[in-house]
Amino acid sequence: MQNKITVHNKVRLLLNGRETLSAMKDALTHAKYCINLEYFSFHNDETGQTIASILSERSMNGVKVRMITDAAGSWRLSRKFIRTLTDSGIEFMRFNPLTFHRDHRKIITVDGVTGFLGGFNIGDVYLRQWRDTHLMLQGEAVNELDDIFANMWTKSGGHCQPETEIVNPKTAESNSDVPVRITASGTGKDFRAIADEYIRIISSSAKRLWITTPYFAPDRKFLDALLSAVKRGVDVRIIIPSSSNHTLVSWASQSYVDELIAGGVRVFIYRERLIHAKTLIADSHVASVGTANLDALSFGINYEVQAFVYSTRLVKELENVFIEVLGKCTEETEEARKNRPFSSKLREKIGRLLSPVL
Repeated sequence: MQNKITVHNKVRLLLNGRETLSAMKDALTHAKYCINLEYFSFHNDETGQTIASILSERSMNGVKVRMITDAAGSWRLSRKFIRTLTDSGIEFMRFNPLTFHRDHRKIITVDGVTGFLGGFNIGDVYLRQWRDTHLMLQGEAVNELDDIFANMWTKSGGHCQPETEIVNPKTAESNSDVPVRITASGTGKDFRAIADEYIRIISSSAKRLWITTPYFAPDRKFLDALLSAVKRGVDVRIIIPSSSNHTLVSWASQSYVDELIAGGVRVFIYRERLIHAKTLIADSHVASVGTANLDALSFGINYEVQAFVYSTRLVKELENVFIEVLGKCTEETEEARKNRPFSSKLREKIGRLLSPVL
């Protein structure tokens, strides 16, 4: 779903919680017609209340506000908190299927011309303690995000698809012709859309593949694509965290390191706070930022959204970030892996066995 390239776009990289929250608040505060918000995890804390307050104020001033949260990811939201939103006129839906499928997306659109997507959820812990990456888009790609939201609105029980007040997307600056492919995945025929787009880019890469992911437990097809790239002479590097908020997934991620190193992939372990960014740089012209992890849940179970941006400028920005993060990492080596404790090896085996369902 939503896998076409739009051309007239302006793209801004957001690299920390303060910058991301500030950009979101500014866009929401100036909304004139409509706001669509779709989030996996939305907390009733200082950050969540800040966003909720803006949404309520805009709604009471005539802006049409629609909000979807995942029932599992946002389980802490109380009925009282939701009632405060709906009392202000906000239309609120929970995505709560009786399956393993979750709505893992993080999307905001404002008036059809400004949109946000990436790794940041709405909550203090995500914006202050985790390292993440987000995008702010202006232009035609926002229409794609609105369509994705509309589809989920219906799946969540909405009685009609939201009509969006579209302001001419070409009102962005004249130098903003950045091609963007918005790719969404979920159930049905589109369930592997993001995974397949990743593999297509990896398979066509010639010089460089630099990847950051908090959870690395991919399928065989993805692994083989990475290893084939190395054989072609591509510089393949992956950054993963030393530990994560999901213990089993962390064990699973570590279980792939030996195979990656043996195949020529350079693996770096981030030693500071949890790195939650989901980014990819391919050669000098393709960059990707979004919500999809490199694991079974994101590749075939959850609803995800990823932006593939064809911009040498954005690639350069992400390259600088990647190099800066490398300075806070330790590179894995075959010798160090051989000397790790038996308990670590056992945990990795358990994680690997469970990786198809993590």
